[in-house]
Amino acid sequence: MPNPFRFLASLATLSLCTTALAQTCDLPIIFIDTKAKCLDKNVTEKIPATMRVLDGVSNSVADSASGALYDIGIKVRGQSSALFPKPGYSVEVRDATGEGIDVSMLGLPPSDDWVFHGPYVDKSLMRNALAHWFFRQAGRYSPRTKHFDLFINGVYRGVYVLIEKIKRDKYRVDVSKLKDTDISGDDVTGGYIWAFDKTGTNSGGAGSGDINDEGFNTSDGLNVILHYPKKEKIQKEQEAYLKKYLNDLEALYKNGGNGSGYENFVDVGSAVDYVLHEELTNNADSYWCSFFLHKPKDSKGGKVTLGPPWDFNLAMSNGTQPENGNNNGNGNWNMWGGGNNGFGSTSVEGWQIENSQKSGQNNGWFNMGGSSLKAPNWLIQMWKDSNYQSELKKRWAELRSGVWHTKTMDAYLDSMKTYLKNAADRNFKRWPNLGQASGQNDPDPEPMKYCTQSSGGFGMAMGGYNATTWDGEVEHLRKKMKERMAWMDQQLGFSEPANPIVTEPVIHIPDWQNDSKKNDNTQDKGDNTQSKDKIQQNKDATQDIRLDDFSRLSPTNYFVVNGKNLEIHTDLGGTFALVDLNGATLYKTRIQTGSTTLKIPAKALNRHWIATLNGKMLSR
Repeated sequence: MPNPFRFLASLATLSLCTTALAQTCDLPIIFIDTKAKCLDKNVTEKIPATMRVLDGVSNSVADSASGALYDIGIKVRGQSSALFPKPGYSVEVRDATGEGIDVSMLGLPPSDDWVFHGPYVDKSLMRNALAHWFFRQAGRYSPRTKHFDLFINGVYRGVYVLIEKIKRDKYRVDVSKLKDTDISGDDVTGGYIWAFDKTGTNSGGAGSGDINDEGFNTSDGLNVILHYPKKEKIQKEQEAYLKKYLNDLEALYKNGGNGSGYENFVDVGSAVDYVLHEELTNNADSYWCSFFLHKPKDSKGGKVTLGPPWDFNLAMSNGTQPENGNNNGNGNWNMWGGGNNGFGSTSVEGWQIENSQKSGQNNGWFNMGGSSLKAPNWLIQMWKDSNYQSELKKRWAELRSGVWHTKTMDAYLDSMKTYLKNAADRNFKRWPNLGQASGQNDPDPEPMKYCTQSSGGFGMAMGGYNATTWDGEVEHLRKKMKERMAWMDQQLGFSEPANPIVTEPVIHIPDWQNDSKKNDNTQDKGDNTQSKDKIQQNKDATQDIRLDDFSRLSPTNYFVVNGKNLEIHTDLGGTFALVDLNGATLYKTRIQTGSTTLKIPAKALNRHWIATLNGKMLSR
């Protein structure tokens, strides 16, 4: 008997941009050729392949041969999401010898490692893009994203999202490079990047493997998955240092300790922004997995910094709802007990950080790799601290008054709806899963070439609302985000102004094509050592501005409050102003590039204000 799912897909191809070679797509197109090798979840190591990239105003499949050509290694990525019929992929761009090389992709700063995210249960196609946009709106680095159409072995795979991989990189998480000889003193104190996560993050398979193959356990039993340096490259003294640092932080809350001094270990500003972001996005995975952190050298700040954020497939109320049924039509029943309702969270109420499971209670099957998944106790206890709560409420008011205002979000969603409309039509003709529950091991209407196909089978239904149109999915996302914002406003004692005070942060878009600055924080490709004279020239040119303040999206533009004084650091200069939450200007002046110290004007003392530079929010 014919497969109706496959029949629908074959009809759909009539209107895809592949039908007529002359037809064009309004997104970039990436073509992958695996050279007749299978590319599915059973392939655990990257296989050699080629990639062509078309990135014009419009792009025609007929022009594929003219696209930029790269050698790559590619494999299916993710853990639970690896079982989706439309999975994500890890891609490494390689030279002729098979070594990674840095290239720009779709206009983003160069790197050798890239993530191809395949939105499948996120039928808005934009949850990850929106989440990273929110964090960048707060003035902090979050992976940049670009949507594109993907073809593998000549078969259209749908709309994908190019996402920067979280890594130590001049343009991304710019912590200091750790050399093998950095084993003592200030040298050993940074930089580090790790995640609290399931084992198997680096080796594949959710919860599989020994934590000691990828990192270590803290004294509270948290899995520390090392991302920089990786486990196979970290020196024993470096691992011992990071482990002791995290254990000392955890010890503040042991043996009757009340956590006094946590601000000496944790960058509180990042802890405020990260928690507000995870709560804003109502992320069911928050705090206990895909939780990235990093630490600079002591001489450059030295504190645990939360972020960048990661993984928002099931965030923003995209959880399985019992009223929709947990069965996805393929015998796949929801087994997840987390969140507020089923897999993920559908309710707009309740703090994710107060979820009893995330404190290690009633974890059920979340015991993986010898350690239960749970949120760090130090973060849960910080949440309960009155000083932390005070900073949290102030920061929420700043963000919601401007860069996280509902009208600011509306403008972003409206622009994305316009940009993705035709692409969404193509995607859902290829993947006709609107209006139905979807999840792991769903059938693929046009299976991957060169692979032995499975018949689907047991898996988890994920994702929630199941509107019958893409527009309905996007509007549901918008509605739920506004409901979540309103609930958090109520909890944090804030009333949103009628219009946003500022709509954008001061950001730093790397001018990587013309960037000739080099320092010890360049990427790990060779020595890149410079002369002392050249380093001094760079320092002089920046007039004492910190180049590697990696926690900010604009590391050269920020301000510091010291008592009644403001220290403003900028490589832009221009009009600096203090604006209250109603939009009234309390103070305005012109400043030059470099460092400027001002007394906080009397009108602004004991008031809540937003610092702006040339009309954009300037971050602390």
